[in-house]
Parts: sequence; C-alpha cells; structure tokens
Amino acid sequence: MPLGFSDINLKNIISFNNYEGFRLGIGGTTNEKFSKKFRIDSYVAYGTKDKNVKFSVGTGVNIDRHSNTWLNLNYTDDVQQIALTEWAVDGKIFKIYDPESLNYSTFYKHQTWKANVESKIIPKIQSVIEFSNSYIEPEFNYAYNLDGVLYTDYYMTTSKISMRWNPKSDYMQTPSGLVEVVKRYPKFTFQFTQSLPGVLKNDFTFSKIDFRTDYNINFLNGQQTNLLLEAGLAIGDIPLTHLYSTSPNNLNETTVWQRITFAGKNTFETMYFNEFFSSEYVSFQLKHGFNSFIISKSIQPSLVVVTRMAWGDMQNPENQLGMAYKTLKRGFYESGLELNQIFKGLGMGGYYRYGPNGLSSFKDNLAIKLTYVLDFNL
Repeated sequence: MPLGFSDINLKNIISFNNYEGFRLGIGGTTNEKFSKKFRIDSYVAYGTKDKNVKFSVGTGVNIDRHSNTWLNLNYTDDVQQIALTEWAVDGKIFKIYDPESLNYSTFYKHQTWKANVESKIIPKIQSVIEFSNSYIEPEFNYAYNLDGVLYTDYYMTTSKISMRWNPKSDYMQTPSGLVEVVKRYPKFTFQFTQSLPGVLKNDFTFSKIDFRTDYNINFLNGQQTNLLLEAGLAIGDIPLTHLYSTSPNNLNETTVWQRITFAGKNTFETMYFNEFFSSEYVSFQLKHGFNSFIISKSIQPSLVVVTRMAWGDMQNPENQLGMAYKTLKRGFYESGLELNQIFKGLGMGGYYRYGPNGLSSFKDNLAIKLTYVLDFNL
C-alpha cells in the first residue's frame, strides 16, 4: 500500500500463529518517490503470546535498471516455522491471505545476516544469488547429534542460488525493468543451497536441492485444472529445523470439530503438524475446479476436486534427537472435495487420508476445513 515515500506491507500489520499469538507490527519498503537507485526495507513486530519483539532492516542498490538487478544487504532477528522451504525468488511475493501460517506452532529463533543479488538479466528467468550467516535456536525440545556432540543451538553459513523460469509468459521492458504482463504456465523453480565449512561460524556441512513446477490448464468451458510437483533432497549433516515437513495443515486435536480451521492452498489437510519429516521427498497435487452453479445472485459456489500424495525418507534418523516423527517411505495419500465461495468467499472442504499411512480410526483420517477464495483462481 503506497504511503508517501514508502510502500507499506499489509501482511506485517497483523497475523496470527499458535506460537506468537497475534503478531502485530509495521513494515515496508521505500519506493521510487524516495529513490530510483536506492531502497530501505524494514519491519518490527511483537507477539502477544511469546511476548518478544522481532525486527528486520535492510537496504538495496539498483546496479542495472534494464535487468532490474539489485544488490541487497539485510539483518533479521525473528522466528521461523521449522522445516519450511524458503524460496529466495519468492521473497518479494505478497500474500494478502496466507491461511497455513495460522496453525504453525513449532518455531526456531534466528539472527541472520544476508547479502544477495536479485536479477532478471536472463529473459524470463528471475534469479537470486545469496550468502547468509545465521545463529539458530530451536524453541522446542531438540538436539542434533554430530559425531557424539549434541547441538541444541548452532550456526549456519550458506550460499544459495534460486531461479524461477516462466518460459511461456510474456514480458515487457518498462522504465522500471522487465515486467511480466501475460502470465502463462508451466512455471519452474529451482534452488540449490550449499553450506560453507570454514566460512565465518558454521557447524554443519550439507547440500540441498529443491525443485517446484506448477501448471494451470484453463478449459474453454471455464473449468480449470492445477498440477503441482515439488521435490527436495538434503545431503549431509542438517538439523530438523532445515529439513522438509511436506506442508501439513491438520491440528493435533482429538475430534474432527476441534480440528476445523482454514484450508491452505497447497497443504496436506489430513497430515498432522510435526507428524512427518524427511531429508528427501517428492509430492504431487491435482486440483480440478468445476464451473460455479447459481443458487442466487449472491450465492454461486464452485466445486473443486483435490487429490494429493507424497513420498519421502529420512537419512541418518539417529542424529535427530528429541522429537518423535514418522517418515513418508510408504507414501501419504489424501483426497477431498471443496465447495468454495458459498458466501462472501467462504466455503467448506472435506478431506480423507488413506493408504499405508491411513490411521485406524475413521475420524482421525477425516478433516473438515473452511475455505476462502479471493478470486476465481484455484
């Protein structure tokens, strides 16, 4: 939201998760009214439950306007949900609605210095090359066993290259750089992370490779199919905080009704938080949306069929101490139906898990969720 010389980031004003409670704050980035060559971005936030202040401050210099290349430096003192894949090229994407974060409850603290170069120097490819150093402090019972030494907190120094390729999208050169004017699919995202032994403070040696592709098919009759494939591989000594949880979104409560919450866009609705962790995984999702049917002028719901599946494994599980979990070696499967936009964007979804990781009780395999759609996209 533009406000004078800065663009206020609305997602920093208020959010909620089960660790911080209500997260209240303010933050934004200076815009071209301030400078076309230089920018400052920052935020400050406070959690009503953990009662801690978090902040971030950074600056950037535009070194090539044609390719929109920026050299950035940033320091952050904040918390982060464990086992999430953070795509560096998604750093500037704004999500006005992010329901998954509502249910997050297991976090680590981090103090991170980060320097990167972001660019569109190659046509149709957004790229980020990044160097970072972090001090990590898990906020749960955990230790990593490395050759008999137990790490309950640790340092990580890493380099990263992240790229998103939109081969069929159309771009236009503007005074502000290349702009994607027609979005088409498929889209491919690749990321490689390498720890740097002997550089600054670094306790572990590891590599990570991550891949994502999504494809939307729009039919002439108005229906839409979305396909999403994600995969990740972590090699070496890497703590649970930086492995893979495969996007769970089911609360660890006893009854179906206690577990009712908002469904995510690409989350496993019947997978419980902290139920599975992996050092290598692949997941696939298919969603098909049918045309809306008219009940009244204000009530025009749409039916969406969803199926998701994931496979994975954990290398050297004996090194991960303190948290009980399962692996995805036998696979995880769920399917469901969503009736979206029943009223004012709100809808309802029902999902069921089955297969080798299906649970013995019917009710434990079932999840009922609220859905919310801002527009007609899945």
